[in-house]
Amino acid sequence: MTKFVNFWPGFEQEDHMIRRVFSGAHRELTVLGPFQPKTGLSERFNKSPLLNKLIRRDDKVDFFVTGENHPPRFAGAHKQIGFWRGFPNRTDVFRFPYWKWYLDWPEMPDLPPYPRFGTRLCIDQLMRPIEASYSAQQLARRSVNAIMLSRHLVRPRKRLYRLTDDMIGCSGFGGAFGKDDRSAPKMPMLQNFRFSLCPENSIGDGYITEKIPEAFYSGCVPISWCRPEDLAEDFNPRAVLNLYGLNDDECLEVLLRLKTDSGFYKSFIREPLLLKKPSLTPLLNFIHGS
Repeated sequence: MTKFVNFWPGFEQEDHMIRRVFSGAHRELTVLGPFQPKTGLSERFNKSPLLNKLIRRDDKVDFFVTGENHPPRFAGAHKQIGFWRGFPNRTDVFRFPYWKWYLDWPEMPDLPPYPRFGTRLCIDQLMRPIEASYSAQQLARRSVNAIMLSRHLVRPRKRLYRLTDDMIGCSGFGGAFGKDDRSAPKMPMLQNFRFSLCPENSIGDGYITEKIPEAFYSGCVPISWCRPEDLAEDFNPRAVLNLYGLNDDECLEVLLRLKTDSGFYKSFIREPLLLKKPSLTPLLNFIHGS
């Protein structure tokens, strides 16, 4: 029996994929989630290799798993699963960004649904261009504005929303816009628009969430804000309009081109989002020690 601690409210009752990948363990495991109360001592341990060595192995749980923009918790767990790119030579760290928890992995055909979006993300569809999944007539019927789904407009979202709304129009949904119906799946809303403004909340080493693949899967050109090297680690940069590093005038210029230049728009919908097919086997091997 695997014990999960410090995950989000309701996680113990939800049939999340995180629970599934640990279900085949041959011994009892404890998995630490990202919502652990922080203390000054724990932060010092995470930042200090010397202090970290002083911790007895028995004081650590088996795994730390996060989709949040948090550093590894070497002080709290033997193995780390998250989004980080900066530990390529460590055998106790495995990169598995949050968006991958919502794929339709063929290695696990009985995975739970993804009601918040509407369906699990089909790997094969993410490997096809948008124009191969949606007809020209379907795309032509969409609003030429962008859509933004957000609970807040904290930096950088407020600036990016303002620029996008000024240039191409941006319809806002979610708590930030007083329209927060979390029972309504996101995919049907996204499918009414050509573009989705989906910036990451913050910048972190390798930090990429589900926002880009959800937009692409819905047939929207993702308008993102993330580090180019992190984007290229997971996705085809030619399928995403990335505003990271652009000043206001540069943002407005490229957004205007997206709105008025049909060839520029088509260059995005003719590209697949995934350039190589992901596999779940390395994660399962990391967890179960193969």
